[in-house]
Amino acid sequence: MTDDPTSRDTILDLCRRSEISPQIALSRLLLAGEAVEADTLARRAADDPGSAPLAALARLAARHAGRLPDLGRLARSGLWPAGTDLLSETAALFDRLAAEAPEAGVAFYSLGDPEELAAATAELVAVLRAWAPGAAGRVLDVGCGIGRVALALADGGEAILGLDVSAGMVAEARRRAGARATVRFVQGDARRLPVADGTVDLIVAADSLPYLVAADAVRPFLAEAARALAPGGDLVVFNWSYRGDPERDVAEARALAAETGFAVLRAGERPFAIWDAHGFQLRRPA
Repeated sequence: MTDDPTSRDTILDLCRRSEISPQIALSRLLLAGEAVEADTLARRAADDPGSAPLAALARLAARHAGRLPDLGRLARSGLWPAGTDLLSETAALFDRLAAEAPEAGVAFYSLGDPEELAAATAELVAVLRAWAPGAAGRVLDVGCGIGRVALALADGGEAILGLDVSAGMVAEARRRAGARATVRFVQGDARRLPVADGTVDLIVAADSLPYLVAADAVRPFLAEAARALAPGGDLVVFNWSYRGDPERDVAEARALAAETGFAVLRAGERPFAIWDAHGFQLRRPA
């Protein structure tokens, strides 16, 4: 087996060993430019009859067979900002995705399916509620996208604010929110959070910090998070970066937490069955 993490054999072996879920395996195959066919995956699973994860992957591909060509085209269109002004390019990228493929745009491993996205979001919110008491209070969702996390938290939260750099994503989140009174969405830059000092109990950054890390904007964001959080409030991050170096991410998180006055409660944990994200929890001391 090759050590290339984007190779078909590596992806399938990680799935076979349950190190990644079938959803992540299928999305990685598509992102790697593989021509994914349900029948081919079914034959691979049949050749390894003891592997329930590969059989689940084949069933997943069969269930979404009609989506796979469009998902492949979406992957080839580019899902990472390019250019020198990464935050502006990020806004433009997600404006496009909000119009073309909102579910896949915010979580490619949802395969563009609202039910897959709902299951992954439910898992994410369950972790948030287990980790952070502030999930029932005043919440700021940074990089909110179409509002999936904010809306899932809204039923039990005191007040939820979703922030996104993409006007298109904010518009889609507002459309999905309808007239719900406890949640609102605004466009803005995470380097300046639109809240007063000490008025937030929980800040969530689910798959949004990698764009700030790439734009060298993570330090001002953490300083803003420390300003915005109430004493005892939490910053919960899922995926620090996309560098593929978890040890570097943990070291950077610990260093920047010390610099901005946070205590580190968790760093680099893998709390999900569906998603392969690494989780971080930083707390503003009481």
